[in-house]
Amino acid sequence: MYINQKVSILICSRDRRFDLETIVNDLKSMGTGYTFDIVVVEETNDPLPIEGVHYFPHPVKNFGFPYARNLSVAKSTGEILVFVDDDCQISNEWLNNLLRPFQDKSVVGVQGGVVVPEGTNAVGWAESILGFPGGGIKRIIESGRKLRQTVEISTLNCAYRRWVVDAVGGFDGRLKWGGEDYLLAKKACQHGKCLFVPDAVVAHRVRGKLAGIWQWFVRRGRAEIGVVRSREYEGAGWIAILRNSLMFKFFLISVFCLFLSIDLIYIIPTAFFFYLVMQYYRNFSVWRISGAPLKTLLIIPFIKLTMDVAADSGRIKGILRG
Repeated sequence: MYINQKVSILICSRDRRFDLETIVNDLKSMGTGYTFDIVVVEETNDPLPIEGVHYFPHPVKNFGFPYARNLSVAKSTGEILVFVDDDCQISNEWLNNLLRPFQDKSVVGVQGGVVVPEGTNAVGWAESILGFPGGGIKRIIESGRKLRQTVEISTLNCAYRRWVVDAVGGFDGRLKWGGEDYLLAKKACQHGKCLFVPDAVVAHRVRGKLAGIWQWFVRRGRAEIGVVRSREYEGAGWIAILRNSLMFKFFLISVFCLFLSIDLIYIIPTAFFFYLVMQYYRNFSVWRISGAPLKTLLIIPFIKLTMDVAADSGRIKGILRG
């Protein structure tokens, strides 16, 4: 059974022309009972239209993610808006599974599952087991592969009713560094039910290297500060920033040790040891089911440490530079 509403699939892209053309071709050839159109917004100084899609280029001026996403919404005509990243690989029945929950009129938004592509290295597997991006394989496994209500929706693989996107004012244009989809989800879910749909799966390209993860999480940390400063969501405040900050936790431990006259030379390795143990404890069950190699389990704490330190670095940049 299909919903009788027009669907627009929106893709925003920059500097990934091969990936863009690949996913457009995959979308055109996928099997589905839905009638849909494809809207592509590409940030480029060398625009090149793609046959069979509504193509809207804009010059490279670093306006950020929300500008491109709002442009794609403005240029679309669908009553259901599907967002997917240009570097994703769609699975069989992806669109059918993603949109099936909209048969329930109380559902206003859905997030699909995210896995890693074939040939992913141990570092990339660690990203997904730790829940990035979009919850990664961790979210699929912990859901029991069943529909779950959520307020966490990422535009790398999701869909909304158009009216709810309009009702919340679209993506916040102030959030140049990201977080615009996080904030939109929080506001959209106040208008109705939002669901995680684990079988609406895409494979999303991983960073696969520490340098790429570092840059990614610096941006994420900076985006968190932007969301806090927007004052659009009560759950995202300075207390949440401190609660998630590894540097702040280390600062508290240091103060506690100084108060008890404990030498930090003993505390630092002890704290690091417990950090490693905690990461193994939290992620072992997901790793065991995921099918990732043993090397992934061994490096998970170090990948998480890179993410945590990079996010704190980004938060500091966000505070100092905006």
